[in-house]
Formats: sequence, C-alpha cells, structure tokens
Amino acid sequence: MVFCRYPLSACAPCAGTPGCPQKRKLPMKSESFRLTIFHKLVITLLAVSLIPLLGVWYAGSSQARSDAAATSSQQLMMTASGIATGITGWDEANVRALRQTAKLDDIRSMDAARQTPVLRTMGESYEWAFVVYTIEPTGENVARSDDKPLTRYGERSYFQAAMKGEISSRQVLISKSTGRPALTLAVPIRNAMGGTVGVLAMAMKLDDISRVIKDTRIGDTGYAILLDADNKVIASGRSDQATDAVQDMSNYPALKVDGISEQPTVYVSGDKRVVGYSRKLPQGWTLLVEQDYAEAYAALERIESGARALIVLTAVLVVGVAAFLAKQLTLPINQLIVVAEQLSKGEFTDSIPGTLRGDEIGSLARAIDRLGISIQMAISRLSRRA
Repeated sequence: MVFCRYPLSACAPCAGTPGCPQKRKLPMKSESFRLTIFHKLVITLLAVSLIPLLGVWYAGSSQARSDAAATSSQQLMMTASGIATGITGWDEANVRALRQTAKLDDIRSMDAARQTPVLRTMGESYEWAFVVYTIEPTGENVARSDDKPLTRYGERSYFQAAMKGEISSRQVLISKSTGRPALTLAVPIRNAMGGTVGVLAMAMKLDDISRVIKDTRIGDTGYAILLDADNKVIASGRSDQATDAVQDMSNYPALKVDGISEQPTVYVSGDKRVVGYSRKLPQGWTLLVEQDYAEAYAALERIESGARALIVLTAVLVVGVAAFLAKQLTLPINQLIVVAEQLSKGEFTDSIPGTLRGDEIGSLARAIDRLGISIQMAISRLSRRA
C-alpha cells in the first residue's frame, strides 16, 4: 500500500488514495533558533577565558586608576606647596619691612618732611616697589617716595582695613603709575600709645609673582593661577588670560567644586575635564593649580586601551578556535546523522565512518552499525516469511 505524503485534511480531493495528484505544499514552519555545538563551545570558551581576564583587568584597572590619581594628586599638591611657600615668604618679608618702617619715629610723626626721605630710601631698596606712601586717617596722602602729586586713598579697601586695626591688608588694582595690575600692601602706623595715626602702604609690581606663576608648568597642559581675597587675578599661567586688567574669577568652575581645597578633584571646566587643586594662603589669597584630565591620566588610558585590545583579541581567537573545534566535532556527527537517515529509509551502506574511533563518537558509530545490521536481519526474516 502506498500512503499519501500529506495529511487527509490537506488532500481532500483524493482522500489519500494511491497516485494522489495533489501537489500543493504545506506551509513551512520557521525553525526557532537553537544552540548548536558551535554556539555552546563558543560560550564555554569565552566564559573560561574572558571571565578571569575581565576580573584581572578590573582589578588591575582599579589599582592603576588609584595609582594615577595618587600620582596626579601628589604632583598638583607638591606644585601648589612649592609656589605657596615662595609667595608666602615674599609676602611676609614685605610685611615685616613695612611694619618695621612704620615703627620709625619719622614715620610716626606723620610729618611729610620727615617721612619723605625714609619712603624714598625704602622705595630704592625694594626694586619691585614703584611707590611707598603714607596716608592720614582722613584718607589724604601725606608723603610718597616718588615726585608725583599727592592724592586721596580713603576709598581703598586696604586703607580702610588697616585703619580698622588689621595687621596687614592687601588689594590688587590697576596702578595709576604703570597702568598694569599691581599689589598694594598696607600696615597701620601706630603712635607710642598704640593708637592708629595713619597707614603706611607700598604699591608693588607683580612681575616677580607673575614670573613664578607663569613659569610653573605641570606637564604640557598644567598651570597655576593666583587670586586675591576677592577672587581677582593676581597672576595667571593661562595664556588666554589678559595681563593688563584685573579679572574677576568669582564664577570660575574650580572655585565652586566641593572638596577641591582638601584634595585634587576632577571636574568640568569649559568643554574639557580637568584635575584641579586649590590652596588658601595665609594672606587670604587662593592658589589654584589645574591640569587637563587627559594628560594627568594618560598612563591609565594607555593601560586600559591595551587591556581592551587584549580582550578583543582574546575574543577573536576564542571564536576562531571554537569554530575549528566545532567543525572537528560536528563533521563526524553529521556523517552519522546522514547514515541514520539512510537507515530510516531502508538504505544500507557497507561502511559507517568513525567506527574505529576510540571516543564517544566511535561508540555512537559502532552502535549505528549494529543497528543497521539488526534492521537488515529483521527485514530478511520478514522477507522469508512472506
């Protein structure tokens, strides 16, 4: 008897009779994805090779990041410390000189004739000072080291602070004498009874401080900025900042970063990431040092790039090895599948591949061989009975 290949519901015209002329094909069901030996081998090898490698990379990257941060922080802090020591020493020396001069009887006299020779001598002794002068409590200029006309300084904050009893006061202004930013340092003049009878001030060029700040380089992108108590620029190592004006940097990003005065911190300034550290100086100034993040962490980036390249290379090699091994495994299995399909159709072969192998595939091949022999014997017995 010959049976129709199609279900009766699909072959209603002939009801499955021999010689069915129905040629209509049934809709094919799309096979769902299933993991093959190749997929499983790739997953296994990737897990075995990449998981330990990723673990080592993560631990090494964390340690490298910690080391890079420590190195960058140490460099910024040491740079700030060196600059701060020099600036503080320079400032303290000027304060001591002013305070000692303010104790002289000629200065205490608040007599212009007696003060002028002393002021000129002091101006000649300190080459960075372009004028030394005294101010009476009303704010009027009493005497000065240069030959320029007397003027009024009562509105200046350094004068007002000195008159209120501060040991020393400072203010960065555009000098009327030079037309450039200058630092004015002032101390009170006290009489024998301790009362304040005036103010001794010295206007100084910022060339020495500016030179120190501008000469400070941290790698290729690092620089320093010195700000006064009002966050106005005293000196800057940035090439894009003007040197002929007192720039207010109160809104500068670094000054709004929490914890930046405790340890170097990463933040965004403009369109790039930077590492910055600020330090308050005894005179109320702020010293800020910054460096581009990319340069500060360049060594870390090289390590991480190398690690990523190694991981990608390992993954490619694993896939290649898995493909080779999968082919070696699946080829004999596919050959045995063909043999098994032939046996199911009653087609027998004299030789079955893989029967001489000593592994599981060889055992499967020998089992299929025995199955084929058993099927042949069964068909032979049925033939004899018929």
